[in-house]
Amino acid sequence: MTSLSVLRGLGDMEFLSAPHRLDFHQVLLATEGGGNYSIDSHPFTVRPGTLLWTRPNQVVQFAPGPDMDADIIMFTESFPLGLSAHMAMLDDVLRPSHWRLGEGELTAFRRVLDLLEEEFERPDQGLGEELLKHLLAVVLLHIDQMCRLRHKETSAFSGEHGELFLRFRRELDRSFRSTRLVEEYAAALSCSTRALSRACRAVAGTSTKDVIDARVALEARRLLVHTDLPINAIARQLGFSEVTNFGKFFVRRVNMTPGAFRRESKRGHQA
Repeated sequence: MTSLSVLRGLGDMEFLSAPHRLDFHQVLLATEGGGNYSIDSHPFTVRPGTLLWTRPNQVVQFAPGPDMDADIIMFTESFPLGLSAHMAMLDDVLRPSHWRLGEGELTAFRRVLDLLEEEFERPDQGLGEELLKHLLAVVLLHIDQMCRLRHKETSAFSGEHGELFLRFRRELDRSFRSTRLVEEYAAALSCSTRALSRACRAVAGTSTKDVIDARVALEARRLLVHTDLPINAIARQLGFSEVTNFGKFFVRRVNMTPGAFRRESKRGHQA
């Protein structure tokens, strides 16, 4: 746990404004001032009460104002407690990444954050790591609960559908570069395509194919912004045998060509 002001005192922060990936989770609560932030090419303004959750491998850009400060939690994927399937909100494709907290939400979140910070600062007397894991779980569950209340979500991540969807998402992260076929995912999960479709509809509100394509398109956007790889090399990385097929896929998902998307992203960075 740290603050933006502490990080600013450690050195030059200009590198944050260039597209970069983090290999850990970062939860940030803005407390003073403001700035601009972008997660996977989606820009937004940060001001006091903005809560961000950046997941591993997301491409981010951050331009904090000189007067901005924030509380920051950083943790690896292996640190949190193993929680039930509804914590699949850690997924970086379907779930929100930033929120503007209302007064009541901010007060409640501040309470749980203060407990975590107090324990983090306390000398370890033997159970420090376990206490931090449990308190971090409270923070993450609090965010999850806030999301569900805001969007009037049901507990779709619980039960048979939730467990199957979570296994599907894990398999998708492993295999999206090699296959986009629903049938192959169903076979890998030892279930029928119909059962997988029901799980996706119940949890994500969309088709299995749409979830697969969303994951591929997300990685395409990341590679176009974060790397200088030629477009045909990106197409091959994502399992497309022909760059023209990749181009058609990208236009269908993003409403512009890969080249136009890359040029627009670079213009935004230079601005």
